[in-house]
Amino acid sequence: MILSLLFALADPAALPGFYVGNQMELAAAIELEPDGRFAYALDYGAVSETAEGSWKVTGETVVLTIDKSQGAGPGPSLASTPLAIAGTTLRLERHGRAILFQREGELAVPPNRNSKLDRK
Repeated sequence: MILSLLFALADPAALPGFYVGNQMELAAAIELEPDGRFAYALDYGAVSETAEGSWKVTGETVVLTIDKSQGAGPGPSLASTPLAIAGTTLRLERHGRAILFQREGELAVPPNRNSKLDRK
């Protein structure tokens, strides 16, 4: 089953969807449309950036072509930093951090969940 998920995500037809990358002090999202368009947003400390354009799969990466962007922080352009396809996760190295995007609806329950809140 896991192997079939890996093959499914590597298939460009399986990639479209809405992905979130919420981590401590960071909020990010990218939407990959089936027609090859994308929208991206990142808030990290003093950096807020957005971009949109087109995407394509090259090997084990998603390569972005930027049509419009706003607020890009210092460092390399988003277009020069492809997203690595890592199992069911998209990984982006941005602003010195690894941002792990997971498709919305596939987010894991936090391991430190307080079960006492489940009392009825």
